[in-house]
Amino acid sequence: MRRLVWIAALLAVLLGGCGGVWMNAEYSGLLDETAALSAETARRAEVGLLDANDMAAALRAQADVWQKFRDARDGRAPEPGQ
Repeated sequence: MRRLVWIAALLAVLLGGCGGVWMNAEYSGLLDETAALSAETARRAEVGLLDANDMAAALRAQADVWQKFRDARDGRAPEPGQ
């Protein structure tokens, strides 16, 4: 009986870790937009189409989105104006 409980607990842990990430539509959209922005910013920077100010602005915008994800994960309300 003890072995059966141990096996059931092990299966629960293994299967519980296979669910992936669940997020609402707002955060799913933010993730898609930020990934696309990051790829486009990198592409433009690599070919010399962005000056330092444009790169800094793009990085700031991306950092703000990542902070929203961290706030949601940690249960904090977003900063006013975000």
